[in-house]
Amino acid sequence: MRGAETSRRIDSFRLTLLLCWLLTPLPWQNSAAAESADAVILLYHHVSNTTPPSTSVSPDRFEEHLDFLERQGYVVLPLQEIVEALTSGAGLAAKAVGITFDDGYESIYTEALPRLERRGLPFTVFVSTQAIDDTYANFMTWDELRDLESRGGTIANHGRAHAHLIRREAGEAAGDWRRRVSDDILTAQGRLDAELDRPLRLFAYPYGEFDASLEVIIADLDLIAFGQQSGPIGAVSDRRQLARFPMATGFDSLSSLAEKLRTRPLPVEVIAPVSRVLPAGADAPVLELRVPDGAYRRDALRCYVAGQEPALIRWNGDVATVRAQRPLGPGRGKYNCTAPSDSERGVYYWYSHLWIQPRDDGSWYAE
Repeated sequence: MRGAETSRRIDSFRLTLLLCWLLTPLPWQNSAAAESADAVILLYHHVSNTTPPSTSVSPDRFEEHLDFLERQGYVVLPLQEIVEALTSGAGLAAKAVGITFDDGYESIYTEALPRLERRGLPFTVFVSTQAIDDTYANFMTWDELRDLESRGGTIANHGRAHAHLIRREAGEAAGDWRRRVSDDILTAQGRLDAELDRPLRLFAYPYGEFDASLEVIIADLDLIAFGQQSGPIGAVSDRRQLARFPMATGFDSLSSLAEKLRTRPLPVEVIAPVSRVLPAGADAPVLELRVPDGAYRRDALRCYVAGQEPALIRWNGDVATVRAQRPLGPGRGKYNCTAPSDSERGVYYWYSHLWIQPRDDGSWYAE
């Protein structure tokens, strides 16, 4: 009897070991539970076939994007959750993605919302409240925003008038400018608080335009702000200028999306210049970046400028001096700097620097 009992115990122990082995996920089966220190935030405006291509993706292409995220195992998280995790130092799910929209266009409600709701995906819409209050054509209403909020979306601040906030009015003193800009942002937040159940205290710069002086206002108002310069975000990212990847016709292919989703934030320190606003008629701007050692090939850093050859880079220790080969000209420009990962094939560390320049006569460009 004792031998039989021992045999039963051994068999039971073997069965327990077998069950533990079967129920323990293998490394590639546990990717959703793995943690990451960064995320990619996607930015959309219109989801429509009839709106300007420069700010639109078609409904079919948007559907393809969502299918790709699902098929490739990306984890779409609420924007507030991503921000809180990065701020607190808590880990994020591997392959974390946020989905955002700017302005509050009607196509977000009619085309994007049903597709997102069907998949149970969270998203955030940054709203300019004057357009909603004054019932602008092709914008959502407050009732639609409330319905959107009840169906998985969140609403955040895009300013009251969708103004070029960095611009001073004629003869406007610095203090008057600060008060005007603060009032625009606070008025919008007040309208969101009054009309919605759970508006976020997040802000997106209209037109993606920001500068150091505007960042001070954002900090004083205790807001976290997003731009439209491209790039991922992580623990090293400045909470006053979090990057997003704009998605629009011509830059919305699945191959382009896949490339963006494979990026990591490049932890640079901007040494100079202080201002992103260039004088009228400026020569090619010079950017000085301190690029520390990291999990990337610093020697392979490249900085790209739209419509030009790659920028020239001169190294002095860990400081890169970057300069476009030709002037940028009026409008918004960027230096997109990337360095390949030293261990992950196809992964690039990315930093995008925004420049803003008036026309040669000093007047501002129109949108």
